[in-house]
Amino acid sequence: MSITVRIRTAKSSAPVQTELNLNGTWREAASVLSGVSGVALSRMRVLAGFPPKPIEPEDSTPLTELKLRPNDMLIIQEGEAKVQLGNTGEKYVPPTSERAHLTRRRCPADNSCLFHACAYILHDKSRSDGALIRQECVRAILEHPEMFNRNTLGMDPADYAAWLSNKDTWGGAIELEVLSFLYKTEMFALDLQSSTVQKFGTGMGYTVRVFLVYTGNHYDCIAMNPTYNSSSEREDQTLFNSRDDNILKRATRFVAEEGKKMKEGNSM
Repeated sequence: MSITVRIRTAKSSAPVQTELNLNGTWREAASVLSGVSGVALSRMRVLAGFPPKPIEPEDSTPLTELKLRPNDMLIIQEGEAKVQLGNTGEKYVPPTSERAHLTRRRCPADNSCLFHACAYILHDKSRSDGALIRQECVRAILEHPEMFNRNTLGMDPADYAAWLSNKDTWGGAIELEVLSFLYKTEMFALDLQSSTVQKFGTGMGYTVRVFLVYTGNHYDCIAMNPTYNSSSEREDQTLFNSRDDNILKRATRFVAEEGKKMKEGNSM
């Protein structure tokens, strides 16, 4: 007996259907997923559900115990992997190398730039999870009305969630606060024009920090790459140690330089 599931990777433009043998083990299913996705077993992470959470059973676990349903979406990730929702408080990210270089990864200017930027830094450099990040914000607001209340949102949580569900609604400080809470991650937004830093999630004991850059009407994200001005996103590091003050200083200088370029008309 088999089950049809949908597979999505960071490189896929659309989900791919594949069949898994329900009479087999997780190891056998993982081998199939590795073959379909092209991601080596040793570097593969599989996420399922909503919000997506890692599937990490023993190799010998019968596939039936995972309770997969027909047409379930399985997200295949490689390398650094996605920050797990609500589970980064104890995650250790080593300090960054002085030899690595900061880079600005541009995101589409389609009214969802903040969500695209957050997908890149939180979902292992995903270029396709912006809509999913937006949905996670909406769901969190509905599930935690005591935290994200009328005073915080400026309107009833249900109304705000409905408004945010529109793909043309911009994200901003509230959504960064929501995502910081969801991912237990410090989120710093550096203003390109003023070099000021908006900080979300500080003082909560989170061990992971991520960086975005804000131009005044658009969000991009900041990553670190071993090669200067590299176009290879595969090598990007997007998660940083929250106690690494040096990376914050470097990011602040980097954004100040980017702002200077923008003012000189050499960059947007």
